[in-house]
Amino acid sequence: MRRALWIGCCLAALVLACSDRPRRNPLDPQAEDVQSESFSALTALALDGQVELQWDFSHFIDIEGYRLYRRQPKGEWEPITPVLASDSTAYSDVGLQNGMDYEYQVSLLVAGEDERPSGRPVIATPGPEVAWVADRHSGLVWKISADARSAHFAQGRFFDLATIALDVADGSCWVSDRGFAGLYRITGDGELAALAAAVETPGALAIDAAARIGWLADTGRQRVFFFSLDMADSLALIPVDATFTQPVALAAQAGGCWIADQAQGRVLFYQTDGTRAVEFRSLAAPEALAAGSEGDVWLLGGDGHSLMRLNRTGTALDVGLPFAAAVGLAVDGASGACWVMGERDLAVLSADGTLEQHWTNVPGGSALSFDAVQQRAWIATGNALLKFAPEGQILAQLDGFSSIVRIAVDPGR
Repeated sequence: MRRALWIGCCLAALVLACSDRPRRNPLDPQAEDVQSESFSALTALALDGQVELQWDFSHFIDIEGYRLYRRQPKGEWEPITPVLASDSTAYSDVGLQNGMDYEYQVSLLVAGEDERPSGRPVIATPGPEVAWVADRHSGLVWKISADARSAHFAQGRFFDLATIALDVADGSCWVSDRGFAGLYRITGDGELAALAAAVETPGALAIDAAARIGWLADTGRQRVFFFSLDMADSLALIPVDATFTQPVALAAQAGGCWIADQAQGRVLFYQTDGTRAVEFRSLAAPEALAAGSEGDVWLLGGDGHSLMRLNRTGTALDVGLPFAAAVGLAVDGASGACWVMGERDLAVLSADGTLEQHWTNVPGGSALSFDAVQQRAWIATGNALLKFAPEGQILAQLDGFSSIVRIAVDPGR
């Protein structure tokens, strides 16, 4: 059975399940022919320097034990465990090299028979990074493994997901839901907390983990607020001293925040002491922001037809797009380059606006994030999540989502 079918079925099942607890890995297929190559009761969750393996043969009564095998590309199968007890369901393979592919298979010891492998092998690539995905139609926020082949858990169900943002200092994910007056916070272990606040319609959200400040736009009250990330049990919002008509995008940077007002055609950089370091006006319908590391921000506007690089010094650079219209952007904080995604295109522009890469075979893009530490792009396209190398190689694909509206990546500590 293909992975896409199984994650799709599990997604549907999770939406119908209760919403107050984290969901485990959704990619656990169920089948009866344990020797079929299409069957795999073994799942592999890639973590930092290790792989967590899980299996479940509890519906069989004649299994006396298990043994796990591992191999590297073009290598030979080698056992990594002695015979495990018949009630064993998990094993952690530690001391692994991040970025290396490992292949696993579980072998069954069946009463009265020889040891035999079960089903197809599974592959895992350890790494420190994790991606969080907001899937609007299912109302779930997923925490995805380092190699984008499986999931830690999903949490929901959220009524009307607006966006998510990460606190990379503690590994938590903040959730803005238009149907809840406040914000949600999901810990790295999947614990969900609802933090009520005096907001009407939460929208854009940005997190500055270094400064311990969060920023939230309320489209209902036409306000922007900031708050402390360290107030774990409450959400005390402080209003930005500025008037907005349609605050649609935020980008936190160095203790302040870039704020885009679409209706007023302006972008400003606001600091918590009330200072506006710079303000740009008469812009073409700002709609998305991505902050760089040198006091600059990339702005997408004009229904995706306009791309600009703004700086806190007041300079603005118009950058030509290599395709008709963009639907998302992300910045490589290491080089200052901007990744821009179209409906069927993906391009990389240098900090000075020079086109460096352009791919035309990325269909149906809806969300984009870039991990500057691992130098990997994470792309939502249709119902799939792709992990993409700067050389143009798709490293992994995870199918079965409904409508990904936001990807946020924690590069790991």
